[in-house]
Amino acid sequence: MDFGRGSASKTHSNHIDGWSPDSNSWNEKLYPAWKSGDARWENCWRGGKVVALLTSDSPALIGSNVTFAVNLQFPRCQKENEDGDIVYQRGCGNVSSSSPDQYVYNWTKWIDFCNEGNCSFANNFPDGKPFPHPPHWRRHNFIYIFSTQGQYFQKIGRSSAVLSINTTNITAGTQVIEVTVFRKGYRKHYPVAKASSIYVVTDQIPFYVNLSQTNDKNSSDNIFIKDSPIKFDIRIHDPSRYLNTSKLTFDWDYGDGSGSFVSNNPISSHTYTLLGNFSVNLTIKAAIPGPCKPVTLTPVPTTTTTTSTTTSSAITTSNSTGNTTELPPLTTGTFPFTTEMPNVTTGYTTAPYTTPSYTTPSPGCFIYRYGYYHTKITVVDGILAVSIVEMTSVQVSTSQTGNSLIDFVVACQGRYVSENSFYNADHACPTEMFSVLPACLPMPVR
Repeated sequence: MDFGRGSASKTHSNHIDGWSPDSNSWNEKLYPAWKSGDARWENCWRGGKVVALLTSDSPALIGSNVTFAVNLQFPRCQKENEDGDIVYQRGCGNVSSSSPDQYVYNWTKWIDFCNEGNCSFANNFPDGKPFPHPPHWRRHNFIYIFSTQGQYFQKIGRSSAVLSINTTNITAGTQVIEVTVFRKGYRKHYPVAKASSIYVVTDQIPFYVNLSQTNDKNSSDNIFIKDSPIKFDIRIHDPSRYLNTSKLTFDWDYGDGSGSFVSNNPISSHTYTLLGNFSVNLTIKAAIPGPCKPVTLTPVPTTTTTTSTTTSSAITTSNSTGNTTELPPLTTGTFPFTTEMPNVTTGYTTAPYTTPSYTTPSPGCFIYRYGYYHTKITVVDGILAVSIVEMTSVQVSTSQTGNSLIDFVVACQGRYVSENSFYNADHACPTEMFSVLPACLPMPVR
C-alpha cells in the first residue's frame, strides 16, 4: 500500500460493504503516489508539514461497527476557517497583525464562477468515480483514501473525517488501516499526509470490571476487607450500541465456595466472610437477535440389537456455520442454542423409528457471543469503622491558634500488621491496611 494505491496481490475473500478492491485502476496522473522519502513530500504544503492523526474506537465485537477518525494538524499558526480555506491565525508568531486573515490556501475563490457539476478542476476520485455533493461540498477541500483488508474507501471532507465500517466481514484479530490525505488542486491533487493505525476485531465481548469497596483508597491492589461488600461494576465497550437489543447475562463465581451467581445486572456486590486469596471468574453471555439461517435435520440410521426389538435414532442438526450438535436418543430433547442457530425444540422417543415432528414454539434466531474475566483478590481483616469514644476540650490562647498542634491517641482492637512490615507487641499500631498478626499498642499520633 503506497499512499492509497493498493497492491493487486492482496486478496481477501470477505467483502466490506461499500468498499472496493485495491486491484482497481488508479489514476496516477490525477493522484500521484509518492513513496516514503520522496523529496516532494517536503514541499507539498506551504509553511511546513501536515500531520494526520488516525484513531479508532476499537476493540470491536464482530457484527458491530468500528469508527475511525482522522484529524489534520497544520503547521504552526495555520488554521481552517469557516469557508474551508487555510489562513494564518490572528496574533500567532510573526504574522503581521495588519493581515490576520492572510491565505495559505484560498480554495473558495472559484465558487462564484463554478456551477455544480460543471467545474474546471478535477472532481473525480482516484478510481474515476465523481465526487459526491453533500451540503457545502465546495468547502470540502481534502480527499481521504482509507485502505484495509485489501480494500479501499474514498471520501471528501474538511480538516477532519470520520468513517464507520461494519465488522461482520472483517477477519477477527489485529488489523491495520491506512489513510492517505490529498489536498484538492485544479489539475491534480497532491498527497499531504498519511497515517496508519491498528484496530482489533474480536469474537469475544470487550469489557472491563471495576472493583471497589467503601473507604478503600487503593482498590487497584486487589486487597479488600472482610465482612464489607465489594462492588463489581462491569463496563462493556460497545460504542456502536450493537448489543443494545441483546439479552445479557452475567455468571459470577466469587471463588469462596458460595456457588454461581447469575444476574442480568452489570453491577453486583459480594461480601467475603473468610480470609485468604480467592479467584474470581465471570462469564458474560449475549444473545443477539440475528437472521435465521436454514437448519438441516439429518436422521441417523437406526440401530438394532439382538436383545431388544426396540430401535433408537439420534438426530443431528447442522447450520450454515458448519456447527453440528448431536442429541442422544432420549424421551424428549431440546436442541442447544449455538451461534447463529434458530431456537428449535424437538420431541422424539425411543420407540421404533418414525419420522420425528419438529416445532418452533419460540420464534426468532440469535447469535451468541461470550466474554470472560478472571482475577485474584486478597481478603484481610481491617478496621471497618472509627469512632470518637471520648473527647476533652482543650483551651488554646488566641496567640496560639495560628500554629497549633494537637496530640491524640489511636487505639487498635485486634491483632494487626502492616501490609509491608511485621509488628510485635512492642511496636505501635500502623495506620495502613491491616492483616492479622501480633497485637499493637496505642500509638500517639501528631
